[in-house]
Amino acid sequence: MNSEALICEICGQEARGSHYGAMACRACAAFFRRTGTSKHIKPCSRKKQCKFFKNGFFTCKFCRLQKCFTVGMSSETFQFDRDAYKVREMVQLDRRIPMTMDIFLGRSNFIIFCAPQSPESSEKFKKNFIDVQFLLDEALTVLHQGSETPLIARNSLGKMAFGFRKIQNEDQIFENLHKIPEFGKTQTLAQWEYYILKMTKWLTYFDDFQKLEQSLQIKMIQGIWSIWKKLEQLAAIAMCIRRKLSEETIRKMKNGTLLCNWNQMKIDMSWCSKYSLEELKFFMEINTEIRLDSLTREMIQLEPSDIELSFMLSQLCFHYVGKRFQGEILRISEKFQEILADDLHDYYVNEMKKSNYGSRMAQMMRINNQIQKDIIRNREKTDLAILFDVFDLEFSHPEMFMDL
Repeated sequence: MNSEALICEICGQEARGSHYGAMACRACAAFFRRTGTSKHIKPCSRKKQCKFFKNGFFTCKFCRLQKCFTVGMSSETFQFDRDAYKVREMVQLDRRIPMTMDIFLGRSNFIIFCAPQSPESSEKFKKNFIDVQFLLDEALTVLHQGSETPLIARNSLGKMAFGFRKIQNEDQIFENLHKIPEFGKTQTLAQWEYYILKMTKWLTYFDDFQKLEQSLQIKMIQGIWSIWKKLEQLAAIAMCIRRKLSEETIRKMKNGTLLCNWNQMKIDMSWCSKYSLEELKFFMEINTEIRLDSLTREMIQLEPSDIELSFMLSQLCFHYVGKRFQGEILRISEKFQEILADDLHDYYVNEMKKSNYGSRMAQMMRINNQIQKDIIRNREKTDLAILFDVFDLEFSHPEMFMDL
């Protein structure tokens, strides 16, 4: 190759071989390596009419870079992260940071101290068996007794609203939780019994539900009692706040404001797990306090009537149980929802004389949808708890406790 060919295609000076796809001198090659992928090159101030080489240097970096691209230089062959000092820093950083216990053991830090079961330790890790058949037997007794007769109401939803008022007026054994010194296994089972029978009694006021086969009734009760409890408790908390605080006070309160706590009450979870109360809060809802949140605030603002709350409870429960069990229960649930939706329309139009109730309906459905989202989020945590064997419990009817 003659000397005339070794000319830099960018600046016209003596070239030193092919660099990044073009014949270039070392200066232009180094320039392109620095700026080829840079996003901070200033645009040309002379409308791209610069003299490329003046008094021994380039007057415009932008035009010099454009000429590099024009003659065929490319950044595809650039190599990054080859600096030796970075490798040394990474090695030294790895040496400084010790391996965490969960990485070392290959187990989540929530279950590090949960010893695996073995034939030798099977008795030690034997699970507590909870037989809830007696609850279902009591629920069947309530269903057989039915609601009071005769009972006059405008429609099915009106009858359910009457039933809801009645069960709310009965003794509420968990109304004064702060007076209970300890909350353990006995109190938990009593609370489950209370809500299962309370919800079952409410369902006896729904004639279409009473017409179902006994097996379907029990299966639906098993699926919806814990969901019914969530909305019923939310409504009870909102009602209590409205009674004790003025509207102006509630409006000024920020979300997260502490409303009530049971710090003085001892919560015993040793009967269901070897983990502490604080550790178990990751896997399940354990309410030791009540704080104002967006869902509670929305329920306070809605202030539903007994008719509206009965519709919300039935819509939430029947929609959930239909999606969960599918098949015949799904068809029954959809029919129930249709009947009660027609009754709600009749309530608004004929009793309340309100034909435009869309915004209120939307607010009710927002609350129900948020509860369903919370259920799905908690279900993921429950699945983790089952996977890692967090709870030392076995139920005779485990499907009843999937969404506690």
